[in-house]
Amino acid sequence: MNMRFGFVGVLLFGLLGCASGFQTESAAAPGADIAAYASFGWLPAGDGPEGATEAPLSIAHANVYAAIRTQLVEKGYREVEVEPDFRIGFEAAAHTREKVSRPVHIGVGVGSWGGNVGGGVTGSVPVGSEGVTTTQETRLTIRAVDQKSNREVWLGTTTGDLGEGLDAVVVDNAVAGLLDGFPARRR
Repeated sequence: MNMRFGFVGVLLFGLLGCASGFQTESAAAPGADIAAYASFGWLPAGDGPEGATEAPLSIAHANVYAAIRTQLVEKGYREVEVEPDFRIGFEAAAHTREKVSRPVHIGVGVGSWGGNVGGGVTGSVPVGSEGVTTTQETRLTIRAVDQKSNREVWLGTTTGDLGEGLDAVVVDNAVAGLLDGFPARRR
C-alpha cells in the first residue's frame, strides 16, 4: 500500500515538473473589467469571415482548445457561439532559445608573507570550451478580445517545452499556468 502512494507521489511530482519549466507572463488592458463578462466564444482562425470558427485541425490544437475551455469554464465563464462577451484566440509558434556555457576556470595561487611585506601571484586556465546550446521551445499566446469594442483586453504568453502538443497533461498544465492570471468571473 505504501508503495502505491510512493508511485503516485513520484508520478505527481513528474507531472508537476513538466509545467514548472514554463515562463509565463500576462497583462490586462487598462480599465478592462474582464470579471464582469459572462460568456466567451472563439476568435476566427486565420483570415476567415467574422464569427467563423474552425474545428481544430490537429490533435495538438484540439488539446489547446480543450485546455482553454476547461480553464475558462472553471473560472465561471460559459461558452456560447453567438454574441459572446469576449472571444478567445491562441497561437502556438516555435521559439528558439540559446544558452551560452562558459568554460570553467581553474586557478592556482602562490603567496608569501613575512614581516611587513606580502606578495602573491595567481593565474587561471580555462578548462573546456565555450559553447552555445540551442533548444526549440513552443511559445503559446492566448488573447481575449472584447466582442463589442473589438479591443484586446487580456494577453498572456507561456514559453516552454510542449513537445508536439500531443501530451494533453503537459498542455493542460501549461494552459492552467498561463490562465492563472486570467480573472475569474464575478457572479
